[in-house]
Amino acid sequence: MKIIVVHPAHMDYRQEIFESLNKKYDTTFIFTKHGRGQEGVKEEQASIPPEWKSKVLKSDFLIGRKDIGMYLRLIKELLFGKYDLVLTSTSWYICWIIAKVRGKKFIFMTEFWYWQDKSFIRKILNRFTKIVVKNSDSIFAMGTNAYRSCIELGIKEERVFMHPQCAVDYSELPTFNLRVKHNLEDKKIVLFLGRIVKIKGLDYLIESFSRLEHDEENVFMIIAGDGPDRIKYEKLSKELGVKNILFTGRVSKKEISSYYTACDIFVLPSIFYKQSYEPWGLVINEAMAFSKPVIATNAVGASADMIENGYNGYTVEEKNADELYNSMKKMLYNDENMRLMGENSRKIFEKKNNYVSLSETLNLSIEYAISNLKYC
Repeated sequence: MKIIVVHPAHMDYRQEIFESLNKKYDTTFIFTKHGRGQEGVKEEQASIPPEWKSKVLKSDFLIGRKDIGMYLRLIKELLFGKYDLVLTSTSWYICWIIAKVRGKKFIFMTEFWYWQDKSFIRKILNRFTKIVVKNSDSIFAMGTNAYRSCIELGIKEERVFMHPQCAVDYSELPTFNLRVKHNLEDKKIVLFLGRIVKIKGLDYLIESFSRLEHDEENVFMIIAGDGPDRIKYEKLSKELGVKNILFTGRVSKKEISSYYTACDIFVLPSIFYKQSYEPWGLVINEAMAFSKPVIATNAVGASADMIENGYNGYTVEEKNADELYNSMKKMLYNDENMRLMGENSRKIFEKKNNYVSLSETLNLSIEYAISNLKYC
């Protein structure tokens, strides 16, 4: 069976699942944005294995921020390519229409779950997406929130195959001593790692940390990463009088293990902003691999699968600095509880961050799609 996989870019956290597909099926990988980062932030993408049949469709024919050339190339590939099934996580409007026109099977691989009509255009796109979801041959939902979203649309459970997202375990990589480097040996460190953009909710984290710092002098926060809003948040930190804070700038894959190792707790304070949010948040998985307690908001998809309140961390209301402050304080000032929470994070990680079962679940979705001619 010939499969076309349409995906934005090849990342290290997709290597195992894509390799599994390549071994089991005659697979062609089509990458629509490989070589570009998100929201103007450079990201460290993985090299596409030369033995894979693959194509990169990004172009320089841009109108605004839209790669029109890529869409034209994608349409051509789907219209004239030889395949039996399309598996896509991006450009699903184009992929679904052409698959249906050509009588091919279609699987929607989705991590999305927040369908709010924030504008007229978004309302139209959301309605179209719901049509795609309802009329897919099967759905591979990456996370509980994505699964529930599909079920709420009235789709039969037998057509929806769910597995939590998986991240690479960096905990065995070499590290340098970040605490010694920045003279933080006696500090309790709060870590954020990611793109510095509006949806990450860093203004609420900085506000809550300013209160925490006022209570205790031995706390320190590291904001690791870069993005267009970095200067704004550095300014906010100064305005709030935050002293114990470090903005590191971009952190490479080779360095992130040192940051996770050094921290005491990890926080992902993402928010709902216009149509944007955190469909998953792989940094939660990554921090848990290092046996770290984690805090995330309800705008983070991973919170529904990876965080058990009071067991390995806390899920707090988005845009709620009070809840962030209280959760960080509860963690940081009970060393034994913080240690146990970290151990529990690793237990959950080992149970749910399982690439073997992830690949098996995706295969079940594919086999269901090709063996069922009818769906409701």
